[in-house]
Amino acid sequence: MTKASKKTLLGLVKSPFNRFLNSLPLPIHGYLAIGIILAVVIRLLCVPNKSVDYKFFLARWYDFIASHGGLNALKYSFADYTPPYLYWIVIAATLLSGLPKIFTIKLFAMTVDFLCGFLTYKIVQLKYPEGNKPIFAFLAVILSPTVIYNSALWGQCDSIYTTGLIACIYFLSIQKEIPALLSFGVGLSFKLQTMFLTPLLLALLLKKRIHWYYLPLIPAVYIILVLPSWLMGRPIQELLLIYFSQANKYKELAKGAPNIYQWIPNNFYNIVVPIGLTLTVSAIFLLAYIVYKTQRKITQDRLIHLATISVLFMPYILPKMHERYFYPADILSIIFAFYFPQYFWVAIVVQMASFFSYLGTPILIKLFSIPLGFALWFVVRKCDLIYPKLNFREYVPKG
Repeated sequence: MTKASKKTLLGLVKSPFNRFLNSLPLPIHGYLAIGIILAVVIRLLCVPNKSVDYKFFLARWYDFIASHGGLNALKYSFADYTPPYLYWIVIAATLLSGLPKIFTIKLFAMTVDFLCGFLTYKIVQLKYPEGNKPIFAFLAVILSPTVIYNSALWGQCDSIYTTGLIACIYFLSIQKEIPALLSFGVGLSFKLQTMFLTPLLLALLLKKRIHWYYLPLIPAVYIILVLPSWLMGRPIQELLLIYFSQANKYKELAKGAPNIYQWIPNNFYNIVVPIGLTLTVSAIFLLAYIVYKTQRKITQDRLIHLATISVLFMPYILPKMHERYFYPADILSIIFAFYFPQYFWVAIVVQMASFFSYLGTPILIKLFSIPLGFALWFVVRKCDLIYPKLNFREYVPKG
C-alpha cells in the first residue's frame, strides 16, 4: 500500500469522528449546559436503585456507624473498605442524616464523577488548547453509561480512586511529579486498583521523569488518611493490611470481568492464580524495560498511550478481577479517543465490553472479552515506544 493510499484510508477512518464534533448545530455552551443537566437528572433517577452491594454492605455500614456513635464506630472492623471511604459514610450518617440514606451514600461518588470529567477536560485541553473537544470529552465522561451505572445505580466508589489516578496523569502531563504522586496516593488510599497505573509509573521512574526519592509520598498519604481511624482505636496493623484481607475474600478467577480468565474453569483457581500474578509482574517489568531502552522521548501523546495500555492490560491479564475494575480503562479510553481520533473505535469497544459486564450476562461477558483483548493488542501494537520501528507521525504535533 502506498503512502498516499494509507493517508487516504486514515482520513476515511478519522474524519467521521472529527466531522461529528465539528458539525453540531448548537453553541458549545448550550451542549455543556444540556449535558450537565441531563447527567444530574439521570443520576437522580437512578439513586433509588438498591444494588446488592448497597443492601448487604453500604446500607449496613451506614446503620452500624449511626448506631455506634458516628466517628466512634471507626474503631471497629465492620467494613472491608479503607477508612477514607468510611469517613464519608460517617458524614452521611451524622451530618447528612436528615437526607435519604441511599442518596447520601451515593452522593460522594456521583459528585466525584464530575471532578473526573473535569480532569479529563484538562488533559484533553493540553492536546487541544483551542476548540470544543475538551468540553465534549468532559461530557463523554459524565454521560458514560458505566460511570452512571457505577455511582448512581450501584453506589460504588470506583470514580473516586480513578479520579486520583486521572489527576496523577494530569500532573505528570504538566511536569508536576509531587502533586502527581500525592494524587496517586489519595487514589490508592481508596482502592488498591489504583495500582493499575504501575506500568506507566515504573516506566517514567526508569526514564527519570519521576524521581525515586519522592516515592515515599505515596505510602505517606495512605498513612495520614488512616490516622483518624487509628486514633479512634482501630489497630494500626489491621489498617495497614486491609488490602491483603480483601485479596483473599473471593475465590474466583474472574468475577464478571471480561478478561482472559472467562475462558478458564474456576476449578483451576489454585493453579492459575499464581501463574497469572507471575505473568502480570513479568509483563509490567518487561513493558517498563522496553520503554526504558527506547531512545524516544515520552511526549504527551505517548504518555496518554502508555497510561491507556497500563489500565487496560492490568485488569485483562490479572486474575480475580471484578467487572468494575475496568473503570479506569473506561475513562482513559475516552481520553485516548480524543488524542488519537483515528482509533476512536477502541473507546467504543472498551465502553461496550465494560457496560455488558455490568449487566452480568455470562455469555456476553465471555464474548466481549475477545474484542476487548483485540483492542488491547491493537493499542500495544500501535505504541512506538514498544514497537520502535513503527511510523510515529501520529505523535508529531501538527501545525
